[in-house]
Amino acid sequence: MRSKVALVIRATGSQGTAVTRHLLGSGWTVHAFVNDPENPRALALKDIGAELYKGSLSDSSSVQAAIQGCTAVFLNQMPSFTDDAETREAQSVLNLAKAAGVKHVVHSTTLPLNDPSIATKIAGSPVAPAVLDKGKVERLVQDSGITWTIIRPGYFMTNLIAPLAAYMFPELSHGKLVNGYGPGCVLPLIDPDNIGAFAVMAFNDPSRFSGNIISVAGEKLSIEDITKELSRASGKEVKAVYRTDEEMEKDKSNVLAEGQKLSIGLDKLVDLEEVKTYGILLTSFRDFLQQHKEAVLA
Repeated sequence: MRSKVALVIRATGSQGTAVTRHLLGSGWTVHAFVNDPENPRALALKDIGAELYKGSLSDSSSVQAAIQGCTAVFLNQMPSFTDDAETREAQSVLNLAKAAGVKHVVHSTTLPLNDPSIATKIAGSPVAPAVLDKGKVERLVQDSGITWTIIRPGYFMTNLIAPLAAYMFPELSHGKLVNGYGPGCVLPLIDPDNIGAFAVMAFNDPSRFSGNIISVAGEKLSIEDITKELSRASGKEVKAVYRTDEEMEKDKSNVLAEGQKLSIGLDKLVDLEEVKTYGILLTSFRDFLQQHKEAVLA
């Protein structure tokens, strides 16, 4: 068995792509687990040296094929809002990883889990599965018998540019960041590429990062500061439009709206000075927008 072979789950997502790039740059062989190997994002990973494995987490045989020969796994999952698929599939991956001789799992979850009272705060909310099920998977990872590292990232900068912005903030193309955060909200922003750097840092030094839960953010910005940076990068004025309490109450079954409420106070759950001690070069939001200029203009 080669000593530096990693399976990257959801390899074409923003985190998976970043982890794949950083692993390849650090001398690893990467098994990129993808739904569609003909997708342009998958082909882009193949072009930089990743080995593509087609499958889905619901098909254990495809996971088993992809995990053979791997010594490490990057586990990140989309939440399920309808059933326990996230925990079931995670348990299946972990069972297969242990059987295949995987030595280290790096698992990416979510920053709200730093709040010890989060379960009470979001009880009954439609967004609860996106947080609480990740907490359940964390426990599965910790109990797996495999060396583990957990990363809890903040608010993805990619939510504020194309293509995600069209879904997250559909009025942004008209110069309006319509949101339920409120004018006092500060978001702990993170470039997913930085998550990739943290994951590979852990993969490359498992003895140091075994059993660690690492909170990750690159910069804390208010909503007003975010709109200023979007205006600067796009060359067009972007204004924050805050939804009223009445509007939020009417939309309380909406996952996106509830997710924005969940982000209020998120900045208090991560210490940027502590994040800096890891030595990872963190991307500012301004630099991120400059690096993704075409997506901003889109």
